[in-house]
Order: sequence, then structure tokens, then C-alpha cells
Amino acid sequence: MNKRLGLFALCLVVLAAVIVIFQVFKSHSEASTRSVINGIENFTVEDGHYYLMYPSDHRVSQGFTLVKEVSETGEVMKEFEIKDEDFRRAAIHQKPNDPNRLYISLFGEAVVEDFYYTYDMSKQKFEQVPLTYFQHNVGVNHIMHYGTDVIFNTIASHKTGDQDYNSQTGDFKMSISNFTEEKSYETEYGRAPDWSPILQFNNNFIYAGSGQVNDAGIPENTFIAIADPNKGTAEYMNFDRKAVEFAPIFTTEEHAYILADTGELFVMDKDLAYETYEPYKDLPKQDIYYSAGQFLMLNEEVALQGIHQDGKTTLGLLTLSKEPKFDLLEKDYLNPANDYKILYQDHKNNSIYIVEGAGDDKKGNLLVIDNTNFDLIHKIPIEYHYLLDMVIKN
Repeated sequence: MNKRLGLFALCLVVLAAVIVIFQVFKSHSEASTRSVINGIENFTVEDGHYYLMYPSDHRVSQGFTLVKEVSETGEVMKEFEIKDEDFRRAAIHQKPNDPNRLYISLFGEAVVEDFYYTYDMSKQKFEQVPLTYFQHNVGVNHIMHYGTDVIFNTIASHKTGDQDYNSQTGDFKMSISNFTEEKSYETEYGRAPDWSPILQFNNNFIYAGSGQVNDAGIPENTFIAIADPNKGTAEYMNFDRKAVEFAPIFTTEEHAYILADTGELFVMDKDLAYETYEPYKDLPKQDIYYSAGQFLMLNEEVALQGIHQDGKTTLGLLTLSKEPKFDLLEKDYLNPANDYKILYQDHKNNSIYIVEGAGDDKKGNLLVIDNTNFDLIHKIPIEYHYLLDMVIKN
């Protein structure tokens, strides 16, 4: 009996070794068949297929950007490894007045980098844009913005190159900068911006902040800042709401639109007077009304938006008309139990790209929908949907 057990155990060991060797060989084989590209700016695409981009992320032990060229059915045609120490996980922002340019906010590592990336959809090229007008290394926190100019917020103050952290209060300073005009504004202590868009409005920056939080982690002095980069001063307001979080979502020449986590929409004019609307009043109360990955301005008036309640996602269209309203997107291909990340609009191919994930962290879908009637064009099976940041099609 002992001999049989020993033989059985030996067989298990051998089998396990074979499986490990096979997986290692398979991994090396897949890597060896990939085309290696040095530098994200040297990456180009060909006609016909979709290119799924999984940027470098050392948190999951991926030290390169993986690109999968797939067919409309999800068949992997080619794979690429892009070696680039600067490029990594990215949040993509698109604005209606510059629809062919994607602004890329890098995240995933605590580094200070004096550049930002864009992707030109007409030229189909990445570009690293250096920041040359600062006296200090300030880094880029995010580059989500609306307006005619290019606006971003920095990690450190442009005046000192530091966050000037106050250990007693926990407050620090950052800056907001207009890249086009090379003008910057240093935020005050306790007035750092949130991860939400910055608006260019009436020669000012409008941004949202959470301020300090209480012991339960709830922000108690949230605000909207109207900062003047020429004077170096700012006004603050909260629309007479306490502990309500805000997100600036769009601006025109005449109005700035501020969304609250209560579902209220504040429409502000140049005199800072505002009207209050409730575009979601016909829906059950939601948990999240704004998330950077679930909000896409399609044009100067309509946004595709995803909002959450009890783990469910509702997709719909927010119209910023005289009477703002939210209409559900009622399509058979949508499942409210799934998660959705809205990427961006591809005007050349008349498409919108949405990443869909269900309970399985590994398996998901890329939804390619028509950007006029929102019908489903393709539902492409994908792997590791939560790591997919970009989709490119020629």
C-alpha cells in the first residue's frame, strides 16, 4: 500500500511539473510571437481590426503595454509588447470641441512626471507633450478638462515644487495650469481639487474639492472653486448644500454645469448666479451620479452617462438643454447587473466604445455601439476587462 501511495504521489509531482513547464513554455511561446515595439509613440495600426490596449501596470506585474489585435468576434490576430517606461495605466478624456484628440491621465504609480500624453485619432499617433514653462518639477495629476484651452492640475505647487504639506491639519497645496496660455494658479490649503474635470469659464478655472473629512471619512466642507489665474485668488461656494460632493461636468461660453451627488444639477452663469435642476428625479435615488469612467460628452449638449444604485449600473443620456433631463438608454444588450466603463467616441467609425464586465474578473466584453442611434454594432469577448484602457480602430 505504501509503495502504491508513493507511486501515486510521484505521479502527481511529475504531472504538476509537466503542467508548470507547459504553462512556462506557453507563456514564453506567446511572448516570443509578439511584436516588440520600443516607445508608445512608435505604435501604429493597420486597417480592419480592433486594437485592445492594456497599459503597463506593475501592480499586476505587467512591465509593458500589451496590445491585442482582435477581430469582430474576439479572435486574437496579433499581439504586441510596447516597451515604454513612461507610459502606464490611463484614464481617457475627450471633449466635444476637440473630438479627435484624447487626453490621457496616467495613474497607478506615485511619480512626478513633467509631461502628459495625447492620442490623435485622425493621425492615429500617441504623443508625449513636455511641460517646459515651470521652474519646478510639478507632475500631472490629471488632464480632464473642458474649454478651448488645455488645462490640467499638478501634483505639486508650481510656486515651490512641493505640496507644502501641513502635518497638523493634513492639508497641502497643488496647482491648476493652463498649458495653452502657460498660466497657473496655486490652490490654498484645504482646497485641493478632486479627480473630476476642470472647467475653463469666463477666464477662470472651476474645479471641485472635498476639503477635510471627518472621522467617518465623509467630506464635511465640500466646495466648488472659481479661481482666477491672473489675480491668484479664488471664490468658493457650495450652493447652500453641506457634505454634498460636486463634479463640474461641462461648460459653454454662457454656462457652467455642476453635478451634485444628490442628483441635483446646478447651471451657473457668468455672474455666478445659478439655477437648480433635477434631471434624475424620475429615477430611484442613486449612489453615484458622476464617475470619470462613466461620463462622456457626445457633443455640446448631450452626454452618455452611467450611474449606480445598489451595485447596478444605469446607462442613459443626460441632455443639457434649457430644462436638463436624463433619459434611460433602453437597449437589449445592456444588463444593469454588469459594470460599464465608457471609453470614448470614434467619429471616423461612427462608434462609441464601452467596456462591459460581469462577476468574472477575467471575462468581459467590448461593446461597440453606434454613436447616433446607440444600437449595438459588435459585442466582442475580451479578457481582463478591468485592465483595458483604450481601443483603437483604423
